[in-house]
Amino acid sequence: MDILRKSVEILTLLAVQVLVLNHIHLGLYALPLLTPLIVVWASYDLSSVKLTVTAFLVGLIQDMFAGTPGIGASALTFAAFMQRPLLRLLMGKNLTDSLEPSPDSMGALKFVFYAVMIFTLHHAVFFFLEDFRMIDVWGTFLSALSSLLFSCGLALLVDYVRRKKL
Repeated sequence: MDILRKSVEILTLLAVQVLVLNHIHLGLYALPLLTPLIVVWASYDLSSVKLTVTAFLVGLIQDMFAGTPGIGASALTFAAFMQRPLLRLLMGKNLTDSLEPSPDSMGALKFVFYAVMIFTLHHAVFFFLEDFRMIDVWGTFLSALSSLLFSCGLALLVDYVRRKKL
């Protein structure tokens, strides 16, 4: 049942990203990206290989619809790769194999910091790969920062609604 619930969450996030959020650009810079929530919500007991492969596939599907060949896949794969070390760093001796990252299991402050760090890693890779030539470093930085702020706010709202509904 848990696999079914996680699959529905992943497909829902992917559908919202591809069908709605990819078409929203606030100003010239902010592009909301919610797919890193897949990494944020991943349980610590999920093997790093499964999480990384799942992140790569989700990013690849996102890339096919967004016209960003490999950028979303690379960014989401990197975020997935960094999830376990980040959880180990934040939780220390309190880390258990059954940890499901949430404000209840980690504490609200640690969870928000964890989610923001996953999104920061994802957005940094995504936006700097998108502007690989680094012609407009300031514009790339503004795009990454404004998208990060908007995405994190939206992600925390989605997480809150998810926990209240489930």
